Amino acid sequence: MPSSKSAVLSTLMRMAIKPSFAAIKNVDDLRSGGVKFFDRVSPLERGMTVEKAPLTHCEADWVYPDKIKTDRVVLYVPGGAFVLRTPGLHRALAGRIAKSAHARALVVFYRLAPEHPFPAALEDCIEAYERLLADGVAPSRIIVGGDSAGGNLTLALLFELRDRGRPLPAGAFALSPVTDLRPHLRGSRTTNQQADPMLSSLYKSRLDFHGLYVAGKTKLFDDPRVSPVLGDFSGLPPMMFQVGSTEILLDDSCLAVEQARRAGASAAVEVWADMPHVWHGWNLPESKRAISHISDFIRQHCPS
Repeated sequence: MPSSKSAVLSTLMRMAIKPSFAAIKNVDDLRSGGVKFFDRVSPLERGMTVEKAPLTHCEADWVYPDKIKTDRVVLYVPGGAFVLRTPGLHRALAGRIAKSAHARALVVFYRLAPEHPFPAALEDCIEAYERLLADGVAPSRIIVGGDSAGGNLTLALLFELRDRGRPLPAGAFALSPVTDLRPHLRGSRTTNQQADPMLSSLYKSRLDFHGLYVAGKTKLFDDPRVSPVLGDFSGLPPMMFQVGSTEILLDDSCLAVEQARRAGASAAVEVWADMPHVWHGWNLPESKRAISHISDFIRQHCPS
């Protein structure tokens, strides 16, 4: 049973945010409104340090609790439908995960579509990971994670590192990820259409986020680096997924976990009752519990 606070939030989302998203006509409108709104959702907690760590083509930030001494790193990949950056929201979210897991978080603000379509964002994530290795961080001390589009890039990063023969991180987590960019209305994309408090089917929106990500090259939707649910999960490290039961993206997590298990990988999904898309970013009792579960996963696979 969801808390009263989350129930109120879902109602407000359904009344205000969901119709606003569906009506968006261009990326500029999304960015101007989205940053102002979402960066107010959850401020950075007190006692946190933020340090710039720029990459070749994009910005990145270290976020960690003051005076912390640890070599455990969470490489965090933010969401934003591949086109939107909300640094305040994601610094705060990554910071709460880092604090709970007693880790440092490196938040990668990868290049965005449509100006920089696939594979630019993935290349930035690869560079961030390789930079950690070059700086002496052992792969066994790294956990990769992300939300929504960032969950997609998290899985794509694992595929690419494995295929390149690079050392893999100790584990990975994905929060409400989109793992299938193909234009379909099967499963939860249809059955949760009304129940999802935040998202409508991305293919009924006036703005085709997925098409922008691949610069209109729709054949790329069948590429596992774009639609990770189609990928080979063999040899990947342990993975944890969290998703709300009413999300249109419910199947994106559940089917990816099934695919991973068929390939012999360790993967688990937590389905949280009636939680909205990436509820972790809001000040809810369920957010704190979900982040606690994530930090348990991080400590399990990357112990002190």
